[in-house]
Amino acid sequence: MSTNQTPERQAGWRNVVAKAWSDDSFKQQLIDDPNAVLAANGVDVPAGVNIVVVENEPDRIHLVLPSRPGGDVSVKGMPLAESDYDPGF
Repeated sequence: MSTNQTPERQAGWRNVVAKAWSDDSFKQQLIDDPNAVLAANGVDVPAGVNIVVVENEPDRIHLVLPSRPGGDVSVKGMPLAESDYDPGF
């Protein structure tokens, strides 16, 4: 998905997470068919993008590498302080 996190997309994602935390059936549907579940819950998924949902556990955390940007990919060239990327730990 685009890194453009609009307030609407953020709110939709928060609602999906809250529902998955409280409804095991919904969570399984989200894992099985995330594109459809996200779209049905107001989170737009661009055409051609396939979403994969994984769940962190107390003893296992998934670290997702962001897509490689164009241009300078050195550590010096990474504006992490200005980025909204959160590694999840």
